[in-house]
Amino acid sequence: MGILSLSTGKIPVAVKATKRKTGSINEEESEDILKRQRQALRDELCIFAHLQSSSTGGHENVLKLLGAITTIKTDFCLLTEYCECGSLDRFLQEKWKNGDFEDELVFEENGNEQIWEIQRDSDWGDNYQSRREKGLITTSDLLWFALQIARAMQFLAAMNVLHRDIAVRNVLLKLDYTLKVADFGLSRKLKENDEAYYIGNEGTVLPIRYIAPETVTSGRFAITSEYWSFAVVVWELFTFAERQPYSKEFDSSENSVQFFGFLVEHLSSGHRLAIPNNVPHQM
Repeated sequence: MGILSLSTGKIPVAVKATKRKTGSINEEESEDILKRQRQALRDELCIFAHLQSSSTGGHENVLKLLGAITTIKTDFCLLTEYCECGSLDRFLQEKWKNGDFEDELVFEENGNEQIWEIQRDSDWGDNYQSRREKGLITTSDLLWFALQIARAMQFLAAMNVLHRDIAVRNVLLKLDYTLKVADFGLSRKLKENDEAYYIGNEGTVLPIRYIAPETVTSGRFAITSEYWSFAVVVWELFTFAERQPYSKEFDSSENSVQFFGFLVEHLSSGHRLAIPNNVPHQM
């Protein structure tokens, strides 16, 4: 967190900079790591600039760039709007751990049919503010989070941008429960003649747990492959980011292959992530 001084006053901002400690043993390796970090920030700056060049000046569910320091090598950083509640994964984990989730999908008295709480309690909808003041979140909040992320992804697609790293850890939350999709370090803009896909560079570390199966095997990213990633994010929302996607399946598997090999085989065999218990049937 930092403070940005403007002619109109001071505002809180988030400062994204290179890590001071790289964890490397020698100076040469450390400088190489810092160089790659600075390049990732430059790439992210380009994406931010492109997104905010839209006719709308950006999107309410996409993190907004406020400024950057680019002329001082040792202080290269981006300044973005500040999100008070931090990353969505930690927020969800905390709510689940503290028992602050209320499932709105309940069974009728006969126990056979699942309905929404508001169908049984007419005051349920009017009492949302008191639940929020108590720090509670509900199924409706999770649906609202999913919708906001979908709107952000729709905007990115309209701007011809592949996020390539959409996950709840890369979504930030403001006090009013507005979500901001962030972290564009792996994002790429498709060119007009790219035939609607982007081929990733070898050696780039990618979040394979979120990547569409055809992308994992071919290295080609497309706007449509982002749909798969979004679905994994919805799974994360309704499991409160308790564990990484496929970790349970991998831990219970009896083979000794590396995770990459397991995932390719798992998905190509038609297996998918288990549907969380509190997901509405319509989803």
